[in-house]
Amino acid sequence: MFQPHRYTRTADLAPLFGEPLARADRVFVTDVYAAGETPIIGVSGRIVAEAVEAAGGTASYVPRVADIGERVAAIAKPGDTVLLLGAGDVNTAISDIVGFIESNA
Repeated sequence: MFQPHRYTRTADLAPLFGEPLARADRVFVTDVYAAGETPIIGVSGRIVAEAVEAAGGTASYVPRVADIGERVAAIAKPGDTVLLLGAGDVNTAISDIVGFIESNA
């Protein structure tokens, strides 16, 4: 799970995120954590997800962090590693992911 940080950084670096993130089995990209910046039209987590796909990876753009927990839990299997990366509120998804996994166990 990847949450881009700042609109300006995402606009400048989105293509460069694709290759390293494509090495994961599956990537969920949330919307940009603004950190006080004004949104830039056309810049969202979607462009990062597209960069992952262009690099040969499998990615889904899920704008809201709150909507990712159930999606991750639906595909996570025992022994999998779930990694959350970001500088915003991405950590709030941890309890949702664990809750959904435990309820499906």
